Amino acid sequence: MSYRKYLLVAALLCAAPLGAQVVVDNSDSAFSITFGSAWTTGTSASGKYGSDYLHKGGVGATGSPTALAEWRPNLTADTYDVQVWYPSGSNRANDTPFTVFHANGDNTIRVNQQANGGGWVTLGTFDFNAGTAGYVQIGNDAQSGQVVVADAVRWVTPTTTPPAADEFRGVWCSRYEWPSTSPSTWKANLDTIMTNAANGNFNSVVLQMRGDTTTLYPSPNEPLSSLITLGAGDDPLAYAINAAHTRGLKLHCYFNTHVCTSAFAGSHQSWIIADSTGTPISSTVDGYYWLAPGHPDVQKYLRDQVMHIVNTYPALDGIHFDRIRMPEAGYSYDATSNARRAGPGNPGSLGFDNWTADQITRWLRDVYAEVHSVNPGLQISAAPLGLYHWTSYSGYPTGYYYGLPRQQDAKAWLAEGAMDWIAPQVYWPDGGGNPDFSDIVPDWQASASGRHIYPGMSATSDANANETISEITATRSFGCAGTMVWSYGSANSLNFWSTLKAPGAPYEQPASPPDLPWLSSPTTAIVHGTIKDQTGVPITDAWVTRSGSSYTALSAADGFWCWLKLSPGNHTFTVDVTGLGTAVINVNGLTAGEVREVNITVAPAGVATRFEVQQPAPTSVRSGEAFSITVNVVDAAGNPVITGAHDMSVVVFGTGTLTGPVGGTTSGGSLTFNWTYDGTDTVSFAFISPTNALTHALHDISFTSKASGGGEDDSGGCAVKPGLTPWWALAALALPLWLRRRRLA
Repeated sequence: MSYRKYLLVAALLCAAPLGAQVVVDNSDSAFSITFGSAWTTGTSASGKYGSDYLHKGGVGATGSPTALAEWRPNLTADTYDVQVWYPSGSNRANDTPFTVFHANGDNTIRVNQQANGGGWVTLGTFDFNAGTAGYVQIGNDAQSGQVVVADAVRWVTPTTTPPAADEFRGVWCSRYEWPSTSPSTWKANLDTIMTNAANGNFNSVVLQMRGDTTTLYPSPNEPLSSLITLGAGDDPLAYAINAAHTRGLKLHCYFNTHVCTSAFAGSHQSWIIADSTGTPISSTVDGYYWLAPGHPDVQKYLRDQVMHIVNTYPALDGIHFDRIRMPEAGYSYDATSNARRAGPGNPGSLGFDNWTADQITRWLRDVYAEVHSVNPGLQISAAPLGLYHWTSYSGYPTGYYYGLPRQQDAKAWLAEGAMDWIAPQVYWPDGGGNPDFSDIVPDWQASASGRHIYPGMSATSDANANETISEITATRSFGCAGTMVWSYGSANSLNFWSTLKAPGAPYEQPASPPDLPWLSSPTTAIVHGTIKDQTGVPITDAWVTRSGSSYTALSAADGFWCWLKLSPGNHTFTVDVTGLGTAVINVNGLTAGEVREVNITVAPAGVATRFEVQQPAPTSVRSGEAFSITVNVVDAAGNPVITGAHDMSVVVFGTGTLTGPVGGTTSGGSLTFNWTYDGTDTVSFAFISPTNALTHALHDISFTSKASGGGEDDSGGCAVKPGLTPWWALAALALPLWLRRRRLA
């Protein structure tokens, strides 16, 4: 069945060596007008193919075309790059639709004909059957008041060249380089940006979508930036993701963190940074209003904005943070941060600078855990200042603009597993006086802690591509896995799309972004969840420790807590809350790549808080054999609570049939279930409170084939198909105790 998939993209310039090709010009017999009135012939524009071209006025992209034309060659069966040629001009449509009809259906690609004229522009690579069934069609359902141009189309078989080694080749694109108050303009800008990046053999675009507490995408939480206007149904981030992916690029959302607008600062005075006297800084510092990183409400607010993006755009490749620091040393002495630093928010008794930097690191740990509980493959990155600390470089003075004195400890982010890669802003030439590119990059690479370093290179003051080429070459010699260019505007003015891929240049051949093995083949696990009191109120600054570790995690304003880089196996966590009590949680059977949710209730001793599977419990059972599981009622510290009766239901996640009871009421603090199961899979048993009065428990059992000649035991009770779970039980698991999710494998 034919399908039409509208891809709002501009064209990709072709610069590959040619294989076999078929060209159809507008004057050839294989070209025809198939619908509507005649088109106007043009001859005056430069950059045309052959002696002339045709054009037709656009009727708007949302309407139906009133004119259609097509190029229909006689092809041999093969895979072809399909390319168009046209003379560009200011009166051309920025969204001319070319529809490619191929062996697998049809795709519509919208091309900005105001740019990239006078050369072959690639629409994509498609399979074609032998004969004349495959063709390209152009319509005039494009920008009203402009013209669409029909000139020539080429089908060329791609020439295979040896691929380059995997390498991150990224370009930053700021919020001042693409938005517009005209929706058609910002769409055309995004198409052109992605076209140029792909044409230049870049493989990643880091596109700024949030510069402060306003956004360049629709958000239910923050107002739209004045830099952009949206039409009905418009979503620039979704548009950018599609435009990037259509061209084989990765798209990372560039997100400024600890800065806000003046309006936001005015309505959140307690959230903004304060000087050493505790006075809020209600004016810009380093060009921005700044948010206090040690304020729990700031931390939760920023994490919520990140999670909105993660939950809304599952196809996004990464989130990239900037302004994730303080503007200068000595911030912030706001009242909330001061109280936390002097109290339970400072388990390590850190001094002002270390504590403030640690607050940003802890925020990143929480973000990393929550993001990967939803999208295990999403990359988290940042652009720290290029200079870490003067002690890292021989002979460097204290007066340079270093990150660590501004509470930006990017080396800690990497070491703690809260960051997949960083692009330090090493915006100085390679060679000459200090700071020197080749002095700085090796220290970052040595501090990668197994993650990736993609040094940031600035082209803003360069006269040509020579400095960037020198820095890419140096970066490769230091063992870095890629680079970033600041910024798109400079790269475009210097035509990096051609110069960096010229013969002998570093991007001569395309390259894929490097694999991140801790995401693709993880060896560790993540645990995260919430910590609340017995009434369900989140607890801030609960201390969480783990057996065998000296680190103390803290719970956030919404009770969120996490632990990264856990080895597979069993772990015991202890939660201490001053004045309330202690909770002890055993997290058993963690597997590599798992992201498990563990919610914890802290209450006084003797108060029932959760169900807990009694150990030892079976982990491997033969299909059809009888087995039993006992579930106890315990308090926060894991001690039995034998008084009271608690209803319990069982939700079973498996493919076979469970025979036996699926609910009951505890007596003397426990309830035992006797079952058989006829499947041969790994089954998760969730023991839940129908009213959510107690926290759930979970246990996994692997069921194997019965021994030859064995019979099935009849335990009595009912036979339950695991998929047929009561609606109320599923509702109780809407926010389950343990949410198990694997990172990409």
